[in-house]
Amino acid sequence: MKMRLFLPAILALSLPFATTGCPAVLFGAGAAAGAGALGWQAGWLRGTIGEPIERVHRAAKAALSDFKARQEEESLKPTSGMVDATMPDGRRVVVETKSLGAKETQVRVRVGLWGDQAVSLQIFEQIKKHL
Repeated sequence: MKMRLFLPAILALSLPFATTGCPAVLFGAGAAAGAGALGWQAGWLRGTIGEPIERVHRAAKAALSDFKARQEEESLKPTSGMVDATMPDGRRVVVETKSLGAKETQVRVRVGLWGDQAVSLQIFEQIKKHL
């Protein structure tokens, strides 16, 4: 009797996740350690870093330089920042930062038109190495 009630509830709760076009994919605890949870949605990798926005912005520029990306544009305001660059293979890279407090910054990375999850994650990890 309990199983008959339990199975429809599971199906009803899982249906929205099975039918969405771009569900968020969370990475394992190893990748998320020290950076909060990482998420992938609509071509953007998103995570948080426990540092002020100014330091994260500088680290993002240094990380893109490590990938030999040519910086096209950048902006830094008290609560948000952006670095726009071009990879050697011609793909556009955008790193957006948003201040979540004095010592916490949200980082969003997108590589290419549709998003390259593996390269975005490499750039995110390289940003953390520069902090």
